[in-house]
Amino acid sequence: MVGMGRRQKGASLVEVLVVIGILAIAILAFIRLYPSGFLALKRSGQSDAATRYAQQELERLKARADSLPRAIVPVRYDFPSGEPVLRVDPTIDPNDLGVQPNLPDGFPSLYASGVNRFRRIVGERVSLGLPGPLLGSRNQLTEGIAYTTLFAPIAQPPANRLLDEYLSLTGAPMRRLILDSDFQRPNIRLFEYGIDYEAGRVLLRPLRNEPVEYQVEYTVVYQTDGRIETQVVTEVIQFLPTNPNPPEPQWRDLRLAGLPRESVLGIVPYSDVVARRFVRLDLNAPWSPVNPYQYKVLNLLTGTILINPLASGYYERYWRGTRPLEAYVSYYVHDWTIMREEFTVPSSGRIRLAFSDLKQFGDLLDDQTQYEGLGLGVDVNNEPVRADLIIVDMLTGRVAYFQQGRQLPQSSLPDLGARIDYIAGTLEIGNSQMQGRKIRVFYKVHENWAISVQKAASRYYLAQTPAGMSYDSCWYDLGAVFDRELTESARRLYFTRSEAGKTILLREYWYVDADGNTQRGTNGVFRISEWPDATGLVYIDLNEVHPNAARWAPEITGQAVRGVQGLSVKVRVTHEPPGRRTRIDFDRVLPVRD
Repeated sequence: MVGMGRRQKGASLVEVLVVIGILAIAILAFIRLYPSGFLALKRSGQSDAATRYAQQELERLKARADSLPRAIVPVRYDFPSGEPVLRVDPTIDPNDLGVQPNLPDGFPSLYASGVNRFRRIVGERVSLGLPGPLLGSRNQLTEGIAYTTLFAPIAQPPANRLLDEYLSLTGAPMRRLILDSDFQRPNIRLFEYGIDYEAGRVLLRPLRNEPVEYQVEYTVVYQTDGRIETQVVTEVIQFLPTNPNPPEPQWRDLRLAGLPRESVLGIVPYSDVVARRFVRLDLNAPWSPVNPYQYKVLNLLTGTILINPLASGYYERYWRGTRPLEAYVSYYVHDWTIMREEFTVPSSGRIRLAFSDLKQFGDLLDDQTQYEGLGLGVDVNNEPVRADLIIVDMLTGRVAYFQQGRQLPQSSLPDLGARIDYIAGTLEIGNSQMQGRKIRVFYKVHENWAISVQKAASRYYLAQTPAGMSYDSCWYDLGAVFDRELTESARRLYFTRSEAGKTILLREYWYVDADGNTQRGTNGVFRISEWPDATGLVYIDLNEVHPNAARWAPEITGQAVRGVQGLSVKVRVTHEPPGRRTRIDFDRVLPVRD
């Protein structure tokens, strides 16, 4: 047969080995492309999830615009006696996402860095609707007006601090009377107070048959090491019932932050806000049948409080007649890097969270430390519960703590039969009794994704000097204006660094144009600069809206500006991949309110 005797030549062993080596090198090179590709794909998915989350947050805040706080302000930790104390610090720039300097060794920097430097909520308006029955402690029914704060979890104070230092509820701001405490003590009414800025004293009225508490917030100016500094102070003044004596107004000395009296220069005029304080009761305590100024804390995780049912439909006297009782809550957000989502448990029990790659207890973090949980909750021995995921039943307030997928015995919810996939960001609840229930889920995400909120102050008062400025004040250079200087400072309105990038409204203002004519402006919208000028303050410039403006004109009314109102709210997304930090801001200008 043709070809039967022909020998077929094959590849030698050496050739086979060479081909295998080449293929191995090519395959390894191809595989090395996958981690970076997968990582980029994962980050893209997380970024999309964060964008959706932030937009939903903006819509939620828009829907609850009537409850938005008076301000969201920056804080720093001080250690006057070795123990940490939170103080408002308006010098912090919202674009500074670094760590607070000079923290003592061992202090957790998480709560003093990044977006967590802006977490003091001031004056969030509480809706006093109809009361209803709720589950209190030990599953006993209680009645009250339930309110859930806009932001949660609320910060839990350390064991050596009182909850009242971190959470307070007050009525509407009272009417201010500027007095001289040496010569004046008028018979003020319950909605009024007197203040002596130079002496650091406040005039308040007790009640005949009830104890009463007042919350006084102000800015004190003092001198230290040749520098003039300011400090925002909040203190509580209590009065016992005067019965059988009539209730007469009393002057009280303010503590002025415990500063040496010889260093105190006084209280910044118009920085003070005084309001009657709601008294916090234990959950099992009965409500007063005559005093609506009472509340209870139902759940710090969800930010749920109960208010005396008497407050619903309650009217109180005011200088213009009567007005409905108002309530405002102030508190600290625990940690903006904690994600919170609400779901209605479906019949399948399967829930997909907005983010994947959840932090799990014991995970190695970028700084080579181990993740120790959300830092929320304590057990019966006041020891922290090291949970990495928390589920709260919004109906009962009961809580399920999870660590590495296991439900912890500190939970008040029964066994949920939950399966958690931390990588995929999915949750499956096997307990059929939870179907149809509304739950809130708390967790953290690797690479420190955070969704935070910033807001301009509702009102800014005019400070007399830049040394006395706080987060809700503004100032213009009267010296440059009266000297008729044609400089940048003569046409700028200044704010503290905490207000950088926010949008404000000037209700009415006067300025001189380049031709020397005085002009009047109304409802002018300006954006505060991101960066300070030589004064160290951020500012708005008249030229942004009026290109021919030369300087402010206070000659007409004595003040160049009347009615400075904050308009903007911002949702900020931050992310910390290794070696860098990113942020995306979503701004919204709020409707103008009277």
